Amino acid sequence: MLKSANSKPSWLQDRQVLRDSAPVNAREQTNVTTMPWSLPGFGAGARVSTGFGTVPVEALRIRDPVKTRDGRFLVVKHVDTIRLDRRFLLNHPDAQPIEIPKNALALNVPNQTILVSGRQRFFLPGRYDQTPGTMAFDFVGIGRVQRKFHGYFTYYVFHCGEPCMASIDGLWVDLDPANLRGPTG
Repeated sequence: MLKSANSKPSWLQDRQVLRDSAPVNAREQTNVTTMPWSLPGFGAGARVSTGFGTVPVEALRIRDPVKTRDGRFLVVKHVDTIRLDRRFLLNHPDAQPIEIPKNALALNVPNQTILVSGRQRFFLPGRYDQTPGTMAFDFVGIGRVQRKFHGYFTYYVFHCGEPCMASIDGLWVDLDPANLRGPTG
């Protein structure tokens, strides 16, 4: 650890040591988890294509019709908000959102800068051979796609009761209800 001229560690150095150190008592150990972040989701402002135009994901409600890749309109069956606080985000850095800038993947794809979970699957435009889709974290470091660190963050999650693909800001995204169960099911 580096020390300042007065040989007292700085506030930032203290925080680094605390973050990197092992838990000091049994109570802290129960709060530490090794389970990786596994939920998909979108940051506020991501626009979903619906039967009545594009709607910010945070305004989406149950029974709203969502346009799917195969041309159908499926109604939203589940909507959820996941709020992550500073402590959680420090202990689970992979829960920090991925920023995909406007035009980062193709012309007008996405059509605005969006924040998504690293575990959100999406399909590149014009690529119909992507059977499982691509996770957002796979694009970090490519072009201008990057992990965007926040002190607090809210993910918005929804699905239509069956696996489908919906358009969010020009990206076709995977909306599979099974993905919301997490790693243990």
